[in-house]
Amino acid sequence: MQKLVENVFLTRELYQTILAPVCSKHNITQTEAMVLLFLANYPKHDTATDIVEKLRLTKSAVSTAARDLQERGFIKGKFVNGNHRSIHLELCKAAEDIVKDGNEAQRAFYSVVVNGFEEEELEKLKSFFKRVAENISAYHRNDGDVPDMHMMTGK
Repeated sequence: MQKLVENVFLTRELYQTILAPVCSKHNITQTEAMVLLFLANYPKHDTATDIVEKLRLTKSAVSTAARDLQERGFIKGKFVNGNHRSIHLELCKAAEDIVKDGNEAQRAFYSVVVNGFEEEELEKLKSFFKRVAENISAYHRNDGDVPDMHMMTGK
């Protein structure tokens, strides 16, 4: 079980390490890079709330990043269908090079993580990660109730 926790931190560190040159090159923060890549890769999830929920970043971090990105012309906010309660974020042309470099970094991250896996193993891994994500979502929906360890292992 401890290895799982270790791997979570190692994975996050690896992602930050691989993304760091993109941030340096374009003079942006890791959070700003994550916001831009999220908007590029998930165009239907284009609000700050979506970013907070999906990336598990704090509201203040996303708000600061979005404001700074908007001031630098990388994103713009707009209201949709007359709804003035929710601002939808949109990438600007100025963000294209950052997104391109960021997507290359994400591909590099992915290839480090899955190096040496066979196609069948990758499919199992996707299935396992999907189940882990579902378990984590269920935990959050159930106010943090932790299942009994015996129920989790079946022993």
